[in-house]
Amino acid sequence: MNYKKSNGIYVFAMLGGLVATICDGIHVHTRTLAYAKPFLFRQAWWVFPLFVLTFLFMGFAYLFLCDHLTSNIPCQKSSSKGNSREFVEAVTAFVLVYMLSGFGNFEPILLSVIFYGIFAVRCFFSYDRSWLLILSISMAIGGMFAEGVISSAGMMIYRHVDVFYVPLWLGGLYMHGAFALREGMRYFIYESKEDL
Repeated sequence: MNYKKSNGIYVFAMLGGLVATICDGIHVHTRTLAYAKPFLFRQAWWVFPLFVLTFLFMGFAYLFLCDHLTSNIPCQKSSSKGNSREFVEAVTAFVLVYMLSGFGNFEPILLSVIFYGIFAVRCFFSYDRSWLLILSISMAIGGMFAEGVISSAGMMIYRHVDVFYVPLWLGGLYMHGAFALREGMRYFIYESKEDL
């Protein structure tokens, strides 16, 4: 991996951590979840650092998997240079889904149907669909498991719980996050096809 790519991942992780922390604040404000030991704005002190580490992990995992799955799963466009318009659109869509999960958390079944249904439509009209499915399903399972572990340790609690201490719609939220992750990687890390 070249220096520019690793630098880009750190910038991407800090920005991702900031956006995710602000979005998490929506969940706290709407009482979708609560932290056992709130520190600032009713969020725990470890929220921002954990999100930064999560984005670092996702960034390096994305690079690794894209480099090693390309013979079986096409991800050429997903590992090509991106642009600011596609990045802003993907992040805006993710933030809107996050807001909906906060303000609509009283209707968890409806949220699940909306999130997974809209994801299917977005995926159908997207590029590198096989790669996107691998990415989104991995994020959904990994994200739900990680948050379930944190919840089972008593560090936070969701208002509504379906499976392993978390709501079912949470997987759909992470799946929509895959679009933002992909465009963030394209915008911040992949300079050009020749750098791969």
